[in-house]
Amino acid sequence: MNGLESAAFQNTIGTMTQRLGYSVIAELQPIIDAIAASLRGSALASSRDVSVTLPVTDGQTLVVSVRTAGPGSEARRESTTRGLDAQQLRLVDETIHARIGEALSVSMLSSIAGLSRSHFSHAFRASVGRTPHAHIVRLRIERAMKLLIETDVPLSEIALATGFSDQAHFSNKFRRAAGMTPTQWRKAHQGSTHPSEMAS
Repeated sequence: MNGLESAAFQNTIGTMTQRLGYSVIAELQPIIDAIAASLRGSALASSRDVSVTLPVTDGQTLVVSVRTAGPGSEARRESTTRGLDAQQLRLVDETIHARIGEALSVSMLSSIAGLSRSHFSHAFRASVGRTPHAHIVRLRIERAMKLLIETDVPLSEIALATGFSDQAHFSNKFRRAAGMTPTQWRKAHQGSTHPSEMAS
């Protein structure tokens, strides 16, 4: 806790005590000093909670609580802006491919990566260049292209097999990605062994 943080902390305590009608800042000074010392000694902890309960008059109590993020949590925040590590990316990628025909949520994928939803979304985009949702849609379209070339399965079945809610939803997303409807694309690529590249 630096000088500014200590001053802000004392300010908060002063406001609390004024609100309660007690003048106890002098009595709290040793407690503030003890909390500051404790926080300085917690450099290896990712976070630290310190609470002190003080009895005052009329059976009431004053609770002082401080939470501070340590260097470990800051490093984790910085790492998410750089992207997912190799293991996180592998686990997420395997899950998406294995469950491409199912509902896939960012919450589920962030849980697999061991990150909060927000941190995961930022880290995923830094790694892949697209949001999780955009990446999942892209993979679904690529899978659909493969099925359109290799099978005669109706569009309604391909839509469900690739995780789209219905054929209309599938056709809309496909047209945005490929520049033509699934039917047009299938006719244009009959006999092809590899789907055309989609624009990034």
